[in-house]
Amino acid sequence: MSEDPATTEPAIDPAIFSRGSLKLTFDLIRKKEPRIALTLRNLTSGKAIEKTAQQLKNKNADFFLVELDSFEVRAIVEALVAYTPRGPQNGNTGQNAGMEIMAKALLDDWLKLASRMFTELPTDPRPGP
Repeated sequence: MSEDPATTEPAIDPAIFSRGSLKLTFDLIRKKEPRIALTLRNLTSGKAIEKTAQQLKNKNADFFLVELDSFEVRAIVEALVAYTPRGPQNGNTGQNAGMEIMAKALLDDWLKLASRMFTELPTDPRPGP
């Protein structure tokens, strides 16, 4: 039984991302993964998940259900790894500490989604006879 995304708590469902998370993901991956970045940008232009009464006037409280395939999520994770302290772009110099922290937080969010996708795979992926 599938849950209604409008009533799903953002902190519980790893497929729900805030506008800010999607925008920062877009900014970080757009050079390496422009097609996926555009998909994320278009998602934030669409209809957000219904807000609570306290969130109605706050644009930053917009949340969106992300429906990407596992290959796209993997590409996002791989692109974000490049911005973490051990990523090849930074070489552990610590020059971009703020960006590294933000990328690590985003990476954790996307890894949660990837993990959920992994657990939802069929137990027997082999084709039938």
